[in-house]
Amino acid sequence: MIEEQGVVIDIKGNRAFVKTEKGTSCESCVARETCHGTIGTNEVIIEADNTVNAKFGDRVVIMVGTATLLKASFILYLGPIAGLILGVVIGQILVKQFTISINPDLLSGIMGALFLIITFFGIRLYGKSLEKKEGFRPVVVRVV
Repeated sequence: MIEEQGVVIDIKGNRAFVKTEKGTSCESCVARETCHGTIGTNEVIIEADNTVNAKFGDRVVIMVGTATLLKASFILYLGPIAGLILGVVIGQILVKQFTISINPDLLSGIMGALFLIITFFGIRLYGKSLEKKEGFRPVVVRVV
């Protein structure tokens, strides 16, 4: 579990907006889409589920699960590589199957780049759907 401390700066419904300092874990965090950095500082604002009914100004601990972080890392790092490789293989198959008079390496490169771009868009859409699921959002676990 990744835990960070911060201060609640806003409450909207059952969501708390917590200001905290950006740590090294932010780079690979699945919830980084719900964090909003303050320009020129090392602070971020994290939107988290407010399960403990924290109030404005409370110092709180927020948490993101390790399994969530590992799944997101797997998707973010291996997804694009798989898309690129799949595109290159499909490019080679197309050249052999249809005897297209184009350089096979060029077609493979184009198909690889196309599949890489498609994979990025797919990951973005999948990330948007995961934001709605409970286990994939940061949670306020306690007031300090």
